Amino acid sequence: MVSKVKISDNGRMNRRFRGFFLLCPLLLAAAAPAGAQQTELGITPEDMRTEQRADGGFHLYIRKKPGIGSVLLTESTKDPAMVLDNYAYRAPEWNAVNGDEIRILDGRPIPKSDEIWSLVDSTPENHPELGAAFHIYIPYILNFGYLNTRHGEVYITDGTFLNIRTFSLPYADYRGRFRDNPFTLSVTQQPLPGPPEDNYMKETVTAFAEIAKDGMLVYSTGPSDLVDKIREVLLPERGKSLDLVLCLDTTGSMKDDIDAVRSSLIPMLKDMLPAFSSFRIGMVLYKDYNDEYLTRRIAFTGDFSRFQTALNGIRVRGGRDIPEAVYEALYAGTSFPWEAESRLIILIGDAPPHLRQRGTVSKEMVETAAAEKGLKIHAIILPQ
Repeated sequence: MVSKVKISDNGRMNRRFRGFFLLCPLLLAAAAPAGAQQTELGITPEDMRTEQRADGGFHLYIRKKPGIGSVLLTESTKDPAMVLDNYAYRAPEWNAVNGDEIRILDGRPIPKSDEIWSLVDSTPENHPELGAAFHIYIPYILNFGYLNTRHGEVYITDGTFLNIRTFSLPYADYRGRFRDNPFTLSVTQQPLPGPPEDNYMKETVTAFAEIAKDGMLVYSTGPSDLVDKIREVLLPERGKSLDLVLCLDTTGSMKDDIDAVRSSLIPMLKDMLPAFSSFRIGMVLYKDYNDEYLTRRIAFTGDFSRFQTALNGIRVRGGRDIPEAVYEALYAGTSFPWEAESRLIILIGDAPPHLRQRGTVSKEMVETAAAEKGLKIHAIILPQ
């Protein structure tokens, strides 16, 4: 999937951005404070590009403007009394983009042995649109603070507040001038062009492999073979009574895939029907929190025309950030009235579950319910 990212002003300062600027492949929006003059440390929409890739997280590029010696990502809020520290964000583990960058704090470089991987860059690289640009890798989970003071982690998702702090000196050195540029992350999804073999998101692969550890993990290249992959999962169950639930991601990046399911699934199932002593199919449609719906159940039926009507009614849209309500969908699937000898859930999607539990449903709840009801969970992973 391609993500469109809209960056808007931090509401804490009661300012609004003037508009948005179309980027490729993401969308950023930003503007200067109302009535303020741009300084040498200010950032405009034209100075930023960002990409979401199969390696997960976001790649943020910031034009190397005259006077800017380095950039650092920090919290976007400050203590109103200006007493408590405003912390820099850091990655939970080393990464190839910023893991070896130097950061100076209190006049001294932070030792590599401290394993503090700040989101800092002082070494611009060439960008095809921006020219010389700083490059920051933003993973989905960021840490801040220290154990003996205020500390924690931030889950980067739609609506997250971030701040690009620009410095006159390299290495985020506070002995020079610096400026805060706060923004809000807003994400929508679109299919990502390019070879599908290069576009499986690593977090999706890891999560789906764990979910399907007792079943099959199948890679689909997209609409052209998705229904064939569903058939591949069903083939070993021939000769049995079968209850099947499809857990189907219905966010915007899945449009072409769901069109293929809509047009080709029922003909394939009708062709396979004689191989089963009985057959029922149900479905869980899922999106994410703060979307049109979290999950939506389509009850078991043996009436293919009725199920086709349900398929025809799917509206593919939304998906405000990358992770989706995967475990919530699977848990809804476990609650069906299972009866058959063979009980299958097939998870179909291109995005991972949330790396941290957001609601009441946990991975452990899904595993427990599936084991109690004798369910086998398979997963079909699609390219972004």
